[in-house]
Parts: sequence; C-alpha cells; structure tokens
Amino acid sequence: MSDDVVQALAGIPLFAGVDLDELAALSADMHQVTLRENEMLFEQGQPGDTMYVIAEGELKVFTLGVGGREVVLDILGVHDVLGELSLLDGKARSAYARALTDCVLMALDRTPFLDHLRQHPETAIRLMANLGTRLRQTMLQTETLAVSDSQARLAQAILFLAERDGEVSPGLATSILNKKDLAATIGTSEEWVNRTLSDWSRDGIIGITGGRRLLLHDVDAVRALSVRGRR
Repeated sequence: MSDDVVQALAGIPLFAGVDLDELAALSADMHQVTLRENEMLFEQGQPGDTMYVIAEGELKVFTLGVGGREVVLDILGVHDVLGELSLLDGKARSAYARALTDCVLMALDRTPFLDHLRQHPETAIRLMANLGTRLRQTMLQTETLAVSDSQARLAQAILFLAERDGEVSPGLATSILNKKDLAATIGTSEEWVNRTLSDWSRDGIIGITGGRRLLLHDVDAVRALSVRGRR
C-alpha cells in the first residue's frame, strides 16, 4: 500500500498517535473501490462496516431536510476519510455520500480492523481516548450552534473549512464548498450567504476568489464573528 494512504490514516483523528508501522499493517488490508460521477457510495440507513480513504476525486456527504432538500455536511477530496466510526460500531450510515467526480477509494472493512485491535490492545486503548476527545469537541460545537446567530454559524463554517484545509492564517484559501452548500450547511438561504459574504468582502474580512473558494484576510474578525450571539 502507498505511503500516501498510510499518511492519510495518520491524519485521521481516530488514529491520532497510532504507530506508523501499525497503520501500514492496517493499510495492507485495504481494497480499492471505484465510483463514477454521481454514483452513490452509500445511503443513510444502510449498514455501515467500512471506512474509506479518497485516493482520487471528490465526494459530497449530505442528509435530506424538509421536502427532500439536500443539507450538505461536507465535501471531501483526496486523502480525506469517511465512515471511520463504522469500524467501531458497525451501525447504519448516518448520511448519504455521492461522488461529485469519478473517484478511486481505498476501503478498510470492519472485520480485519477488529482483528488488528485484538492483536494490539494498546491501540484499542488509544482509539478510546481519541473518541473521548472527539465527543467532547462535538458537544462543544453543538452548544455553540445552539446559541449563535446566522452570521456566527457562517463564520464557524468558514473557520471549520480553514482548519481542515490548512493552518488558519491570513491569505489561506479555504473551502471547496460553494455558496449554495454553505447555505444548506448552516440552515439559511443562498441569497443571504451571498449578501453576507459580499458585506464581509467589502469590509476586508474575506475575499471571494471564485464560486468554490474563499480567501481569509482578517482571521481575528472571522473569529469574532463566530462567537456572536452566545449567551
């Protein structure tokens, strides 16, 4: 298996701190999956027992809102990972995943993963600690969303994309989500997102570099906006 796949595994929060040799052993049990553009990888409610690393292409992860409207959760690209928690619980998928382009994925099934943990209990303990950290972060994010206004949620979404795409600093181009996807993610209209981003661009907070990217100019201002409306 290529070093790129091992490095992708090392970058997954679930596997934080796991020895590279162990990750290489896990990667040896992975197999290739190919998708055509617009082909579904999985649907919400389907059994989940496989984790995927994207080797080529882009995938959209979404749920369905009122009236069947897609609510975009994330757009994933090369070396991004999805479905890692299914390795632990084997529960049904909580969202849909569809290929935005032709894709090549590397898949790890639950059975060889659990076999590995049985042989390496220290890795299982580390994964439990990582899950605890993720749970705490999720609880904090949920609390933040519950008490913040629409501008705060938009700023939080931009910061999330920035943190995913690189070190958050002025000049970082974030996001492969377009404005429609941003609107669906934070529960508002595309028109409102367009207007707000235009206002922030005029104020020098961000730049708009095209339909699918934003440019950070004033990181402190974005962070300040992200905490608006908290009680």
